[in-house]
Amino acid sequence: MEQVSRYGMTASRFLVAMIFLLNATGIVDQSVAARELAEHGAPPDLVPFLMLVGRSVELIGGLALVLGIFPRIAAIALIGFLVPATLTAHAFWAADGAQAFTAQLVNFLKNIAMIGGLLFIASAGDQPTLVPRIRGSIDDTSVFGTRRKTQV
Repeated sequence: MEQVSRYGMTASRFLVAMIFLLNATGIVDQSVAARELAEHGAPPDLVPFLMLVGRSVELIGGLALVLGIFPRIAAIALIGFLVPATLTAHAFWAADGAQAFTAQLVNFLKNIAMIGGLLFIASAGDQPTLVPRIRGSIDDTSVFGTRRKTQV
């Protein structure tokens, strides 16, 4: 049963990470997000920098989740990115018309679901990794400072 749990955790981290990796690599168009960022008051000269920072967090956090490298820290960093992005980009309460309201509500709830998945990953115990661990390395200690059991 433990083997099934390990594969399940690895698969879930991969599936959650896919949206962040696709956004970070530009496969998902971010021009609308950049325009909305400027419309919500970000200085136009600062928008490209903010988009680069967001994409960097998504890329590094997504890769860390997939590979199992500090998955708790990666999940927390992605939550830190996702909360303000959700509140600014998907303000369904301010949408004009039923169609815009519905679209924003669906995207808001999608992001809330992703935050839930990331919270699960951040709170999970010993997690499998796709990179080898060295006994006594920093990977043997969780983010919260407690000793984890590792198999070598």
